[in-house]
This record gives sequence, structure tokens and C-alpha cells, in this order.
Amino acid sequence: MGTQLDKFLDGWTEKDMGMMLDACADDFVYDDPYDGRITKAEWPDFFRRIPEGGAEFTDEFTIDDEGGQTDWFWWVWTTEGATEPDQEGSGLAKAGPDGVHSIKFAYYKGTGFFGPA
Repeated sequence: MGTQLDKFLDGWTEKDMGMMLDACADDFVYDDPYDGRITKAEWPDFFRRIPEGGAEFTDEFTIDDEGGQTDWFWWVWTTEGATEPDQEGSGLAKAGPDGVHSIKFAYYKGTGFFGPA
């Protein structure tokens, strides 16, 4: 994955809000079928509400576009204390030199961090 997206996902796994926000472009949007559309300004409040646990990002595929990139990846979330992942699915991200513009999540297992909308 590219540097800005790597930085964002590393920030997610390390629970480092500053790292995530530094990696976001001004027009950043996290789009989730259960939790809705979250802007860069709303991201800190949203992320703080996510239950304690761990994220893993694997199976990455990157397409370098002119001046940016599109990444597909598989993600797995395991809530603290759980013996197996609660949620998993795929993500599609678009990033440029100015940061991550969008991340869209889809679910294979689970119903979002806060349940169906």
C-alpha cells in the first residue's frame, strides 16, 4: 500500500489518532454500510467509540493511478477478549499525495462496530 494509506492503517492498528488524521486528505470520508459516512472532522469521535480490540489488514492489491492510488484490502477485527474475529470484510481506499481521500468498508462477517443503522 502507499505511504499515506499505510500511515492511516498503521494509526488504526496502533490506535494513534494523530497518525490517522495526518494521513487524511481534507476531503477524507470513511463510508460504511452500517455506520454511515464519516468525515475527517467526525473521525476522532467515531473512532473513539469503537470497542477495544485489534485490527489486521491483509491481502492488499494496489493500482497506481496518475497522481494517486486505489487499494483493495481484507480486514479483520477482533474485539478484546474474543476468541475469534467478530467482523471481517473488504475495504477499498483511494489516496493521493495529499492523503487518504476515501475508505469504503464492506462486511463478510459482522454488523458494523455499532450494529445495523
